Amino acid sequence: METQEAFCVRCGSADTRVTRLEQTSADGDCLRCDQPFHVTACQNCGGFRIDGSFDVPGTRFENLPETVKCWDCGRGGSH
Repeated sequence: METQEAFCVRCGSADTRVTRLEQTSADGDCLRCDQPFHVTACQNCGGFRIDGSFDVPGTRFENLPETVKCWDCGRGGSH
């Protein structure tokens, strides 16, 4: 994985602090909404920069819903 940046799954903010990073998941704190988050890597590219959609934590879905996408590969929705 090239980047250690992870977007908050609640608000989509990139203003986060990653506290645990593994190949398939990461944990951190969002500095914007002041909440902890758990993010699962994009199934397509393995990136953690998946945007949030206010209470639709897309990274927890088996397939990303159309409302969220991965900012590394641009994939979102059902593939």
